[in-house]
Amino acid sequence: MSNKNQHELTSNNAPKPNRERRQFVKYLAASPLIAGPCAMAQAQQSSLPPYQAEAKDLHTQFDALAKKSSANIQSIEAFTITPNNLPWTQKLGPIKAGQQVTFFLTGIWWFSKEHNRWLEPGFVFFARVAGKSHASPIYNTMQNTGTLSSDRDGRLEIARAVGEFASPDGDLWVPEEHYLTGQGQITGIAIIWNESASSGLSKLFAAGDVNNLLKLEIQRQETEKLMPEGWNNYFAFGDGSIYTSSPKGHIQCCAQKNVGIIQYPVANQHLESGLKLNWRWVVEKLPSMLGEDQLLNHDYLSIAVEFDDGKDLTYMWSSQLPVGKVFACPIPGWNAVETHVVQRSGIEQLGKALDEERDIYSDYKSIINGPATRVVNVWLIATTIFMRGQGRCSYREISIGKRGHQQKIL
Repeated sequence: MSNKNQHELTSNNAPKPNRERRQFVKYLAASPLIAGPCAMAQAQQSSLPPYQAEAKDLHTQFDALAKKSSANIQSIEAFTITPNNLPWTQKLGPIKAGQQVTFFLTGIWWFSKEHNRWLEPGFVFFARVAGKSHASPIYNTMQNTGTLSSDRDGRLEIARAVGEFASPDGDLWVPEEHYLTGQGQITGIAIIWNESASSGLSKLFAAGDVNNLLKLEIQRQETEKLMPEGWNNYFAFGDGSIYTSSPKGHIQCCAQKNVGIIQYPVANQHLESGLKLNWRWVVEKLPSMLGEDQLLNHDYLSIAVEFDDGKDLTYMWSSQLPVGKVFACPIPGWNAVETHVVQRSGIEQLGKALDEERDIYSDYKSIINGPATRVVNVWLIATTIFMRGQGRCSYREISIGKRGHQQKIL
């Protein structure tokens, strides 16, 4: 599809953020806490909160399974994270490079308790390994189970965050007093293995389960193997099993109540006349049936390009907004770095394979008109946390470049 709506594009003269600022505001994308109580008051009612258990009860149940199994376990440690725990002040057992640790999480974290709006514990939970000189990059489970592979000798440290970390180091961007205003509790178990996590999990599962958590982690690990080659999760969001490779080589996307952002680095794509982004996609289900330019409805599926000035353009399929509409992201803070362009609209063409083309150079000049000189990443984005619905699509072809010199991504 050619860029026939170029005349509808408008300029965006928002202040130009630095790279660290961009990292922080990307966190805001996943932080309904920032939306404020007025927006939350109108929010759609949530389903029932997830399974919750006391840490000591979890430990008792997992310890009983371990004693009945042949799993080779270094330690089973229970933990509880509350609002008054500052990041990385909670230490778990020592771990060596190459060892794995599996987390099982229960609990709830509120972003508006008054309006019964909450986040799954896996969305909020983070871990890292603190070595002698530096800590590993932060790890987010995204789901309520997850396995971290240690890249160094050190001690496990855990934390929670909903938009408060500034970088992969896990440092706070916001003042401590702001951080400590959170509400909720996360309880969990960390199992440090003396064998591979997959082997140990299978042995434990043969002895039983704890509220389906072992089964969920085994299934998650199988799905994780289907991560599209060459793509990586954005550091703020762990593997939610949202994006998977199909046997035909397509990228399948299925998101519900979570966020998925994967990125693909591009090579030598200078921002100059003739630079095009082409893709073929099939969108099956839209996560929001209301106008996505409003904060409360801002669940969507899109493909984006990131520039070396820290800004990005994201091309989305809207349920109601007209094709060609351009708007800044409605999330406070993120509106300085991300601009949405409606590529398709409505439900009539859902389920159809559609070819798209955007003139990236022309779009950038018309919409952002900043100092960028090249494209650095192509992104796939799925957001479904605001309305807690489901979005489904697949990408069949993606390429970027000037005609005759395009980089094939998919």
